[in-house]
Amino acid sequence: MKNKNTYILSLFLVIVSFATAQKAVKMQSLKEVEENIQINEKNVVGIKPDNEARIIWSEDYKYKKSPIAFVYLHGFGASQQEGEPVMSQLSANFNANTYMARLEEHGIYRDNTFEDLTPENYIASARQAIAYGKQIGEEVIVISTSTGGTLSLALAAEDKDIKALVLYSPFIDLINPAMAAIIEPGGKEQFMKVLGGSMQVQKRPEEEAKYWSTNYHVNGYVSLITLLKSNMTTETFSKVTCPVFLGYYYKNEEEQDNVVSVPAMQVMYDALGTPEEDKAKMAFPESGNHVIASDIRSKDWQGVYVNTVAFLNNIIK
Repeated sequence: MKNKNTYILSLFLVIVSFATAQKAVKMQSLKEVEENIQINEKNVVGIKPDNEARIIWSEDYKYKKSPIAFVYLHGFGASQQEGEPVMSQLSANFNANTYMARLEEHGIYRDNTFEDLTPENYIASARQAIAYGKQIGEEVIVISTSTGGTLSLALAAEDKDIKALVLYSPFIDLINPAMAAIIEPGGKEQFMKVLGGSMQVQKRPEEEAKYWSTNYHVNGYVSLITLLKSNMTTETFSKVTCPVFLGYYYKNEEEQDNVVSVPAMQVMYDALGTPEEDKAKMAFPESGNHVIASDIRSKDWQGVYVNTVAFLNNIIK
């Protein structure tokens, strides 16, 4: 009997030791994930301070998978700061690890910023961001602004593991249809003729310029519009079946989002394959800006945060 008890005790200690070792390996693995992200970002030529992709670790899950993870996909020409402080507060509120992406060719300043952007590497960088989300959380909710929403919808149509989408001012269609001519034969050349070259320079307030691009190569616009027209279709929307929250700036016909089309958002919303009880939409008339979740640009990011929490409370059990 003594030998049997000794054997059982030894077996128990082996199992405990193995479990502890597995846990250590897992923690080390996620620490290495973070270190690899940091190394990759440091190697990016021209990256601007505080524009790097990063992980926000929740209080109880540093280097461990949290039950829910958020992934933030920013808009065209923006950076992860576009979603702050809403994303940090959501992470804290739901004790969720969060991956703040820096999408391809973004968050940098070079003489040829966006020249190397293609529809393929653009969406691939968003797909990689979601893959990181799956590494740091058991389930992933993708939160986005503008073109981040374009990418989110395209990926959610093919990836049924995405638990939910939160779409802030998603880029579903252009306000000015004439911009679409850039992807027609001769359109790029005509655009360059109007610009007087291949680069467009945009003046921004000092604080905004830290986190949004100020120079754009024409290739960036070509890739942006190609991505939009190829993916923002009723066929794509119908394949999205996860819960969806849509938030946008609209006060009246004169005071509304002047960057992307609000009517196109409504068309998208109605065409979603998501059951009616699993989706919600809300205008934020006091936000006063296309970017509704940033304290740099939105006048009502707090309202955006509160209503996002209310939606997610129904999704996260």
